[in-house]
Amino acid sequence: MKIWWQSSTPIHRLHDYRTTLTEHLNSVKRPETEVHVNGVDDGSMDLHYNAVVAINSYGPGGVLNKIIQAADGGYDAVAIGCFLDPAMQEAREIVPIPVFGLGETSMLTACMYGHKFSGVAFHSKQSQYYDRKAFEYGLASRHVPFGSLGIDFNDVQKAFTNPVEMAHTFITEARRLAAQGAEVILAACATVNAIIRREKIHEVDGALVLDCNAVLLKTAEGMAELSRSVGLKASQRLLYQRPDRRALDDWMRTYGFRPQPRLKP
Repeated sequence: MKIWWQSSTPIHRLHDYRTTLTEHLNSVKRPETEVHVNGVDDGSMDLHYNAVVAINSYGPGGVLNKIIQAADGGYDAVAIGCFLDPAMQEAREIVPIPVFGLGETSMLTACMYGHKFSGVAFHSKQSQYYDRKAFEYGLASRHVPFGSLGIDFNDVQKAFTNPVEMAHTFITEARRLAAQGAEVILAACATVNAIIRREKIHEVDGALVLDCNAVLLKTAEGMAELSRSVGLKASQRLLYQRPDRRALDDWMRTYGFRPQPRLKP
């Protein structure tokens, strides 16, 4: 089985993040699963701005383009390792393989482990975005408004070498959210989750701290298996009704999308 893990960041430039994330994913995957960690070709680190998220998601070499490459490259499923779930619904519309996002998967899983969930984003703009996503996913009655670390994505990277301050802020926010009724806490960013998991923060004041990255990977594995064994696919009725391949190829040319790179002989 081959799983394509798609970051919304230029992860090839983020050595500490890529190394920590890859080690963790390899520690929880099935022995026969290959996990390929990918990022966007060219992307800004200002990921708390909605405009940057949109450009990183839909531009040439961005998240949607990369997911098309994954499907064309014979991958069994895509795990979008970004809590913003960039291009997730659009990808489900145009590729035949299972596509799952970190935010939706974590929120739905949290509802199976507690009545109410919340999470800690790295920036308050993202907290607001995640609150809207919880409403969009039909989970408004199950969620407590998200908290924030109060930093930007560049500051998040510093925590790989000095995690003490971030870990302290995360625990403080998690306690506040637990006091408001959250029973499951989400580290609402694949990068933050990688650090929090490495620091072995599994519970705060009795509230479960969900390992979102592991949950996403195992969900992608399981859904790829169901796709193989019983033909489970996204519904083609309305939301994910798929265009034919000629139309998709047309769009790729029109918008300058990049094809699956050819392997060197």
